[in-house]
Amino acid sequence: MKILMIDKYHFVKGGAERYMFELTKILRANGHKVVPFAMKHPDNRESEYSEYFTPNIEFNQKSIWDKVGTFLRASGKMIYSFEAKRRLESLIVKEEPDIAHLHMIEHQLSPSILHILKKYNIPMLQTVHQYKLVCPNYRLFNPGTGQVCEKCLHGNFWNPIREKCHKNSLIASAMVALESSLHRWLKIYVDNIDLFHVPSHFMGIKFQQAGIGEGKIRHLFYTINMQDYKPGNTSGEYFLFLGRLSDEKGVVTLLKAAKNFPDAPFYIVGDGPQRVQLESFAQENLLPNVKFLGSKEGEELEALVRDCRAVVVPSEWYDNSPLVIYEAFAYSRPVICAKMGGMPELVDHEENGLHFEAGNVESLSTQLKRMWREPEMAVAFGQAARAKAEKEFDPNVHYCKIYKWYQELMERERFR
Repeated sequence: MKILMIDKYHFVKGGAERYMFELTKILRANGHKVVPFAMKHPDNRESEYSEYFTPNIEFNQKSIWDKVGTFLRASGKMIYSFEAKRRLESLIVKEEPDIAHLHMIEHQLSPSILHILKKYNIPMLQTVHQYKLVCPNYRLFNPGTGQVCEKCLHGNFWNPIREKCHKNSLIASAMVALESSLHRWLKIYVDNIDLFHVPSHFMGIKFQQAGIGEGKIRHLFYTINMQDYKPGNTSGEYFLFLGRLSDEKGVVTLLKAAKNFPDAPFYIVGDGPQRVQLESFAQENLLPNVKFLGSKEGEELEALVRDCRAVVVPSEWYDNSPLVIYEAFAYSRPVICAKMGGMPELVDHEENGLHFEAGNVESLSTQLKRMWREPEMAVAFGQAARAKAEKEFDPNVHYCKIYKWYQELMERERFR
């Protein structure tokens, strides 16, 4: 089978690309040919198909005039990119793929490519990594208020302009509001995508509430190659946060809980726009038990995860299916997570981790103290976490389900 694998990035920008490359590796190991299509970018992995990739579009300019210039040059391509459509058609003609598996396509590629896939009768499956189809700023979270926001869930996509909820920028918010409104009005996703793969049941429910993907939504967790992870076998001597340091991640709540429980060390791994604020908070509140370690990778990162007491995921937004939980489980580490989004589907309370009320310092403090004062429980939960990962995240399990979906869609296309 020949699979067209489409994402706007051909490097690991985030969790979406990590999953995409993992899936590509699994498919190739099972004898399938995977053909990528993406945007040109200096960080891209090498590909024999890069000549077909679309030109780079960068939306993260700093000055107001650069942002205005980007808006004028790129707003049309965001909504409907004829160039991406033309380049993809050339690749389709050359390779004649059997099916297309899409990931993040908005902005740089645009859903214009769906029309060319439909033209050549290529079945389409999209793994939905974020809430873009129901929320212009991707997150169902308003950074201005620091709260979950569902104002756009039923199609009124002009709220971002009033609240500047995308990058705190009127221009950026106007761009995504216009883009989302037109795509929703055209039904360009729902009329063309044959199957939506959601990594959490929670995301599927939100899509159904928004009236998107009726009868087309299927759930399947992400996958992780268990052979790459050596499980830990100790109770660990510190709590670990691993991720982007931004407002929706709930790190302030974690620091307040750390203040309530000075007996335990807390390691904060990662970087992001909130780092300076968080470090200042720790200094002002005299938190010697909190250490900011910055970004880590490779063996150093592996050791940090493998040797912790538990990974803490205090997100205060509808986190879909965070890969940090998959990795913690693979290393046989329990997880303490907020009861938000898809996280409780991954972490089973009192089995392989603990739940707490999102944003509630006392609730989090209680669970931290339990995990710290009962090291035997941490070990038992960690073993259960690894067992769940081997059962539900295994590449072979994932491949069998994905391949079955591919076959179903191809069979359905034959009888249209």
